Amino acid sequence: MHRFKYIDSLRGIAIILVVLHHTHPYFAGINNYQLPAFFETFLQNGDKGVTLFFLMSAFTLCLSLNAKMNCEAHPLRNYFLRRVFRILPLYYFMILLILLTGVQTPTNYSKLANLLFLHGLSPFWINSTIPGGWSVGIEVLFYLIFPFLFLRIRSVWSAINITLIGMLLAKMVTSIMSKHPLINDPILWGVFTYENFISQLPIFLIGICLYHISANKYNNALNPRRYRTYGLIAAFIVLHLLGGNVFKVHYIFAIAFAFLAFGLSGYPSVLLVNRFTVWIGKLSYSIYLVHLLVAGLLQKYHLSHYCNNSSMDVMVRFSIIFSISVAVSLLTYNLIEVPFQNWGKRIIEKLELKAATDSEVVQ
Repeated sequence: MHRFKYIDSLRGIAIILVVLHHTHPYFAGINNYQLPAFFETFLQNGDKGVTLFFLMSAFTLCLSLNAKMNCEAHPLRNYFLRRVFRILPLYYFMILLILLTGVQTPTNYSKLANLLFLHGLSPFWINSTIPGGWSVGIEVLFYLIFPFLFLRIRSVWSAINITLIGMLLAKMVTSIMSKHPLINDPILWGVFTYENFISQLPIFLIGICLYHISANKYNNALNPRRYRTYGLIAAFIVLHLLGGNVFKVHYIFAIAFAFLAFGLSGYPSVLLVNRFTVWIGKLSYSIYLVHLLVAGLLQKYHLSHYCNNSSMDVMVRFSIIFSISVAVSLLTYNLIEVPFQNWGKRIIEKLELKAATDSEVVQ
């Protein structure tokens, strides 16, 4: 996995898009603003960085589990242990930090749902504890079903078929949810209709498609250089088609990102795959959880508005939030993420050694 620098780079690009999205004047509580149309569209759709995260998550899970299946005695057990030590420590630390700073005031039910990673199941819980925490809840729900999907989907065509079924299911569910809301808050219900697990599942499935296509990337019909070009073209086309149904747009983005990732796997462009994007990509989980806390604290103390020029104001806000978030993330990455992941690796190594010893005794 260490040689796939383009994966970290895409994560780096994803988190930059997400932070840019959250520096939009709307999130800073600024009502009177004027932004150029293209810049407005770009900022509004920076949330598709989460789409890129989901896509690459499914792709890397496939790569990782495939590599472990033939060299570990208990790959599925180890898979879940790796997920636990990767996600839980920092997420729980951020819950504590959020509660201590008072940026959010969740109910006890919401706190419990977040501790159990069930907050993605309710519109009242999904973002009520950690701002933007909805995506982590969706990730964890996907982790639970991923081994089943990985073992069942064994070819490009089966991956495509499952993805199409997932899109059809998502379209049906979101249409029903839109027409028959279960709560009286239309804004909250609209957010939940988009952010719920069923709506986001096809993006992960597209990531599985990417994995199976990548396994055959040296087939003449699947030239990586060609797909990188197609991905860039598709990304520009998407920017001109954003007036359509919002529940379709994030799938189009996912497909465009998949083309781009496939192209970069064979021909990494230094513009996208470089030391900076790789470095930011490694910090991306920390930055994701930290940046909205930073933004929330700046807004809480009236430090989120810097000048009357809206475009300049956004860029200054982005620079400040991103810089502080990276600085804090260096601490959380080195003091929480890496130590706990190393601890998890040591536990897995001990369990694997015990399994090998027990096997020798039986023989």
